[in-house]
Amino acid sequence: MRPDTPLTIYELRATSGEARTLLERSDLGALVGPQLEGFHWEADFAFLFCTAGAELGPLLEAVPGLELRMEHHLRYDEWQDGAGARPIVMGPLAVLPLEGGGIPDPPAGIPPPGGLAPLYIDPGLAFGYGGHPTTRACLGFLLRIMDPRNPSPPRSFLDLGSGTGVLALAALRLGAAAALGVDYSHLAVRCAAANARLNGLADRASFEYGLAGERASWPAEVLMANVPLAVHLDLLGRDAYSGRRYLILSGLLPREADEFKALLGRALEYRELDNHRDDRWSSWLLETPSQGKRPSPGPACG
Repeated sequence: MRPDTPLTIYELRATSGEARTLLERSDLGALVGPQLEGFHWEADFAFLFCTAGAELGPLLEAVPGLELRMEHHLRYDEWQDGAGARPIVMGPLAVLPLEGGGIPDPPAGIPPPGGLAPLYIDPGLAFGYGGHPTTRACLGFLLRIMDPRNPSPPRSFLDLGSGTGVLALAALRLGAAAALGVDYSHLAVRCAAANARLNGLADRASFEYGLAGERASWPAEVLMANVPLAVHLDLLGRDAYSGRRYLILSGLLPREADEFKALLGRALEYRELDNHRDDRWSSWLLETPSQGKRPSPGPACG
């Protein structure tokens, strides 16, 4: 999508079970019209992205409990916060944003930078080219464990909250054999799958719609989770972090990170290989040498 493309974003709220069921339909475009480019929802809220104004009256009348809260008008580059024009080069990896038109297959006319592993990303209407501080921190951790000097680099990755697929696809570009990404946004899942095709990685990458906890048991040597605290707590309760060689965790505010780290340390034996912390975000690279849970204390003696 071109940076100057005008967008109309409708913010909807579901106040009934019937309305929430509607928001889980992947064929919502048929109910809104051809101007609908994509949609995303979180909890009871949905966001419809249109390249022109849509007539939502019939939709709102047909679905009890679905209400229009706000209507936003902005350009595509404003939605992406002005990001995307600059490549991200980290070590041997170059994340190269695409702008304008559709997604070519394979990428044509874009020469890969000499000596670098190129990863082309078109975020579509999902958010993120890879430049967010948490994503960049995770990319740095990924480069460390996939370093050629690692005698046994991990081969399988589970990316919870995969977004546009940057982390999962970067792992594959750096030599991993398989990656599964999970996101609770149809927009993000479609975008990530398209980026996998764009980079010739669709045979090793899978992206699925769903809650992170629903696929947390998928066996992978590395679990990557750049997600809010509530999701981290749910994953910890499901024992999702055990049995991994490495954990790449992010998406937490510094205060949240301190609290969560204490909880994680009581449940799991690990050692911290690296971390990145600023005034807004905290990210860690952890290794779990035993790949298992911390043993429970034995019965008290007396």
